[in-house]
Amino acid sequence: MTDSPPIYALAYASRSSSNLDNSDLEEILVDASAQNRMADVTGVLLYDGTTFLQYLEGPEEGVASVFDRIKQSKRHADIRVLTSGEVPERYFWNWSMACQHADASLIQKIEAARWSERSHPFLEEDAEHNPGLRLLAEFWSVQAPPTT
Repeated sequence: MTDSPPIYALAYASRSSSNLDNSDLEEILVDASAQNRMADVTGVLLYDGTTFLQYLEGPEEGVASVFDRIKQSKRHADIRVLTSGEVPERYFWNWSMACQHADASLIQKIEAARWSERSHPFLEEDAEHNPGLRLLAEFWSVQAPPTT
């Protein structure tokens, strides 16, 4: 029996460098979903029309590869890493890339919250120490099924 590789997570926020309409966003999601599946990366994306907030999880190499593509994309500006590091398990394991529109105030609240490395909302005591991830998880727990 082999040990599975550790799960690595990265959350970031960025500003959209152009106005994206629904077809642009759909194109991004289709491409991201395919790339994430190949890299064994899962995650979620919030977008308010101006700001992206994304949480990625998977093997470290896969997350790094996906994030490198994001950093090279002309659609992102002012990328700010909120947290990165190993986590005990995947939280958004069932979505290669889920996306929801969110109010700007919610994205600002999640981005401004303290993000702790090596914390995960599966563990109640860790959720108390990671308000950013807890807010993100709470948002997704009450949403309709996302676009994957």
